[in-house]
Amino acid sequence: MKPQILCYDEPTSALDPSLRDAVGKVILDLKETGITQIVVTHDPAFAENISDQILQVKPINK
Repeated sequence: MKPQILCYDEPTSALDPSLRDAVGKVILDLKETGITQIVVTHDPAFAENISDQILQVKPINK
């Protein structure tokens, strides 16, 4: 398979730091191939490390 877009929902949830780094490396390696990737995460440091662009959604105050 050669997808044009990959989507991840919390790919590093409940991982220890070394596994989190391994997942980040896979994402960065795929980035080099030109595949568009969308990553949803609650880990801002991870997002900064792997991203070209970040969209941060803030809660609505009612």
